[in-house]
Amino acid sequence: MKIQIMIGAILSAVVSMNAHSDWYEATGQAFIQQGNTAQARQTAIDDAIKRASLVAGAKISSSQLVQNGVLQNERFNISSQGEIKQLQLISESQNGNLLTVTVRINIDADTSACVGSSYHKPLLLSQVQLQARQDAIYGQLFKLGTDITAQLERHLHDYSPAALVKPMPQIVTAAQLVYPETDRLFSNGNQYILLATINDLSLGETTSKFWQNEQKERFFSLNVSLYDLFEQHLVYQQEYRTSAGWPYKNKNTPQSHSQAFWQLPYGQKIDRLLLGVAEDIQQQLQCKPLLSSIRQVKDNQVMLELGKMHGLRIGDELQLFQLQRHPTQSGVKRVIADSISLKITELTEQNAWASGKSELLQHIQQGDVVSVRKSTDF
Repeated sequence: MKIQIMIGAILSAVVSMNAHSDWYEATGQAFIQQGNTAQARQTAIDDAIKRASLVAGAKISSSQLVQNGVLQNERFNISSQGEIKQLQLISESQNGNLLTVTVRINIDADTSACVGSSYHKPLLLSQVQLQARQDAIYGQLFKLGTDITAQLERHLHDYSPAALVKPMPQIVTAAQLVYPETDRLFSNGNQYILLATINDLSLGETTSKFWQNEQKERFFSLNVSLYDLFEQHLVYQQEYRTSAGWPYKNKNTPQSHSQAFWQLPYGQKIDRLLLGVAEDIQQQLQCKPLLSSIRQVKDNQVMLELGKMHGLRIGDELQLFQLQRHPTQSGVKRVIADSISLKITELTEQNAWASGKSELLQHIQQGDVVSVRKSTDF
């Protein structure tokens, strides 16, 4: 996908927000030449757009129109998985001839073209909560939440390569995902958490004929929520529904932990639904940046809290972008500085040493949060 942003038309780019979009806040600068503040403002906005778009994984190129040796205009092509949906000019300041602007940009991920999926984002999987306990009496499915968690974990491993799945032993509710709990989970190396609740196991009308085994339609409803622990906000929420026949008069239906249950028409329908959940989570995560805290800085090297388990390899060339959580706007990532080019030199299962030019690492400190992308993804 490609969109074209022309200098002079940027401030009119306002489109409604898409559910797959991410907000970034970035700063751009430009010198005022010959008193032309308007031109400097437009150039500074383009500088900020380039910073934010690179963090989102977009590719940027520029083409210049020159007539008689004079630059007439410049066009920036932002392509691949980054599409700018909305742009807001937040602030503007001037220090001598240097103009500085801060913009907030809504970038919509084009998952069909995303190439930033080579690394695995840490995803906590909460135990699935059985809310519809009154319906579980039919077939004694009181352990269905636990068994669905295990089945969903398998599907996430198979169909969500963008996720590094870690099942949790307990149920986590949305009400618990507030500061400082979200900070604690992120500090432990987790970037996302997936919650799910079974809301419906009820029986409907009889579906069988009199010469068949008596069955009623049985419903199944699962509410799924994906949270970003760094940004501390809801990324995705969806209710999934299905139904199938259930032998309601049979007192010996298989328990949900057994293979026999998953071979029932009802179990097969639930399994297909869970596969669909895993595929949707893959779509949500595949274009998201992989985040890491800086564990240590030494000379021209940094230690990342990422390793082999996240898909990193010795020799990988990385682009690092320093980020901050916005103090007041949930879901907005602040881009602090230009990207830094690094190369992985040492690697363990959970950590990596990467080296670069020491002067570029001067503003990186232990505890900083960075977005990590492979240079080949650009």
